Amino acid sequence: MSNYPSIDRLAELQQLIADFAKVERVPHLADNGRPENDVEHSFGLALTCWYLQPKIAPELDLLKILQYALAHDIVELHAGDTYVFDLEKAASKEERERAALEQISKDWHDFPELVEHAKDYMDKANEEAKFVKAVDKLLPVIMIDIGQKQVWWHKYNVTLEMEREHKKSIRVSDYVSPYYEQLIEWLDKNGNIPKS
Repeated sequence: MSNYPSIDRLAELQQLIADFAKVERVPHLADNGRPENDVEHSFGLALTCWYLQPKIAPELDLLKILQYALAHDIVELHAGDTYVFDLEKAASKEERERAALEQISKDWHDFPELVEHAKDYMDKANEEAKFVKAVDKLLPVIMIDIGQKQVWWHKYNVTLEMEREHKKSIRVSDYVSPYYEQLIEWLDKNGNIPKS
């Protein structure tokens, strides 16, 4: 049993998950009336990637994709969520997230895979990381438009043109990039988001 992590360490991992669930994101869960948290978002991203991978990217490594999806926002434990249109906070995002990654590396020295996957995701180190990054850019917009609709877009003064510009990052993955135009057309057709 020498390789088995102790029950105390497993309890610490459960605490990490509980703390991760306290990180609230700006988008609300569809029709739920409360902000989505990072655990829910990471699970939703992993499930969506799992659904998409065999259909649009069967040559990619599904295990890697799922690991990236689960690890991708772990830095937000210390850095917090950064709303993309909060320009002041967005300016310090990379610095805060790199510092958070260092802290997680110290706290979880016995879980180097978590840190490696979070770092590789941030660096878009391979096609699997790019795939997850691109899918991650789709989900909040879809969640907002099926949930809060017009209220959210107006509250945060977000327009279709702003989303068109920001969501170009979906193109980081050749596998996911066809969804870029589809997403913009879907938003426009739904009519919830102001055009400009």
